[in-house]
Order: sequence, then C-alpha cells, then structure tokens
Amino acid sequence: MHIQPESAPSGATAAPSDDDHPELAAANAQAGLWLFAVYLAFYAGFVGLSAFAPELMARSPFGGLNLAVLYGFFLIVMALVLALIYMAACRRAAGRHPLEDRGQ
Repeated sequence: MHIQPESAPSGATAAPSDDDHPELAAANAQAGLWLFAVYLAFYAGFVGLSAFAPELMARSPFGGLNLAVLYGFFLIVMALVLALIYMAACRRAAGRHPLEDRGQ
C-alpha cells in the first residue's frame, strides 16, 4: 500500500529549512559541536572522578549532599545553560544571513 504525501493548500508556500541554507546549517552545527565538546569535558570529569576517586565523590561539602549528587545537579544545570547558549549562537548566525537569502 502506497500512501501519497499530502499537498500544501493552494497559495501556501513551504517554509524554508536549514537544508536550503547550507552556510547557516554549518554555522549552527559548528556551534553545537563546540558546546557538545564543552559538555563532554564536564561529563568526562564526572565519570573520571566516579571511577578513579570514589572517596572524593563520597564527601559531603554542602548540606549533607555528597559531591556525586552535587556534580550531577551541576551537569543538569550546565546542559540547560549550554542549550541557551546554543539558541543565542543560532540566532546570531541567522542574523548574519540576510532574510532574503533565507527565502523569507
């Protein structure tokens, strides 16, 4: 059974995508890869400490929570912060490409 794709309503235009603008897609990808590398370094630190210094991760520096839990919360917050940085980087990259070049 073959399903036909739905056609757009008459008069409608397709929204441009990043595939239509390889320079913009490349800039966004580059920002994403750099931010992924930053997060990977923090995560590797967590794994390394957990594997090779478990006594350090068991210490409770603040409020009875051990360092492993605090580092885990830090990783969650860091992921959100890096997501915001990525959004700003993508918006900045889009600003460097004129609207008419993006089909809008």
